[in-house]
Amino acid sequence: MERLSSDIAKIACHQTMLPYKTWRSVLWFVATWIVTIGLLVSISTSYWLIGPVDSEGEAARFGFIEDCTVSASGPANDTVTKFSCSGLRTEFQPVLLLVVVSILGVGVLSLLLLTLLTLIYCFCDQLTACGRSFHTLAGTWQATSCILTLIGLGMFPAVWGAPAVTNICKTSEVFGFGECVPGFSFYLAIVSCVLGYVVAGFSLSLDRDTFRVTKFPSMDSLETYKQSTY
Repeated sequence: MERLSSDIAKIACHQTMLPYKTWRSVLWFVATWIVTIGLLVSISTSYWLIGPVDSEGEAARFGFIEDCTVSASGPANDTVTKFSCSGLRTEFQPVLLLVVVSILGVGVLSLLLLTLLTLIYCFCDQLTACGRSFHTLAGTWQATSCILTLIGLGMFPAVWGAPAVTNICKTSEVFGFGECVPGFSFYLAIVSCVLGYVVAGFSLSLDRDTFRVTKFPSMDSLETYKQSTY
């Protein structure tokens, strides 16, 4: 008896679910990938802060992944500066820098995981739980990831006084750029987070618009409705 009731519930849910693969769901899918790629590019590039040029004309820059420094040599009246990067960063001092990197990393990686899950969604006719769609989970997930990333961005100016930053920006301090200016990586992270919130809200609206109980007089009218929503 319980099994029969369960089967009836599944059939009822299946018959009242509306299709997800509309042009709006495709737009959400593409926008989700754009946001994720933007954040990945931002976090993996060393253009968060752009410093003064060295003696060879190359502008110094700061990022979270590459370990870049500016070295000086020669007499005081004829100092030669050289900007160089020596692979991946292995030292995160002070601890606040490690905290910022960790928060940014968790936010971006969680969004990346969601984006990979959208590939499964893309190949499924229906990825739902009776009463809720994938879009509810996705919208909440996206918003949470963007909140974490924005927290990391908000804490970033607090590490401008760290040795890793002052080596590049010279006179920088907490909430003070010094001789640096923000680079495209910083701006890209902000734009991607804002777009991420828009996409999250759009995802939740998709759940309300495409997942609701609708009565149809016959299965033929249901199939006609499904075809008209694509």
